[in-house]
Amino acid sequence: MLPIALSRAIRLPLLTADLFTATKWDTGDDKAKFANHLLRFIAEDFPERLFTKAFYHRLCNTFGHIAHTNHTGFRDEFFRSRATKIEFLEQTITHPCYGDPGWTYSDVERAIIRRLKGTAILDWHRRLLAQEHEARDRAEYQRLARKFVPMNNPAPPERQGVAHIPATTTATTATATGPSAPPPQAVATQPDLFAGF
Repeated sequence: MLPIALSRAIRLPLLTADLFTATKWDTGDDKAKFANHLLRFIAEDFPERLFTKAFYHRLCNTFGHIAHTNHTGFRDEFFRSRATKIEFLEQTITHPCYGDPGWTYSDVERAIIRRLKGTAILDWHRRLLAQEHEARDRAEYQRLARKFVPMNNPAPPERQGVAHIPATTTATTATATGPSAPPPQAVATQPDLFAGF
């Protein structure tokens, strides 16, 4: 859920019919109703309950969107993850708004773009996405650390199923030749790939 101040900045003041040009098929009230529903949908972080089929049919014909086959396809394309929500907002905000408002919803598109540009909605979603990535990376680091760096394990390495090689062992090169020369020792130390993470 968005912070209350950000949500209010997106939704209020409500857009009214006098801001929009009626078309042959839709009144100014129809346009205002769609615009306010879209702003509410964005302000409430794209809840599925607000993504009705009637709303989808209008939305898929604005902001350069395509139908993505159907209602479910459009929802899956844009509203299933933080990254796809950001993609939806970027496409919405950067849309060039073609067409005569007497025939299209270009006036609604312009009003929505002005409202969204006046808020920090994209920055908020990008910060959340960065936090999600960091949390995922930290969880993966913890998983790998548990897997490869046993902590507080009192059992000696040979009882853990791995051969014990002292950390101070280094590779040596055999200088003797012939069948009695000892085999060279392998390098025993391996750098800590997670040091400093």
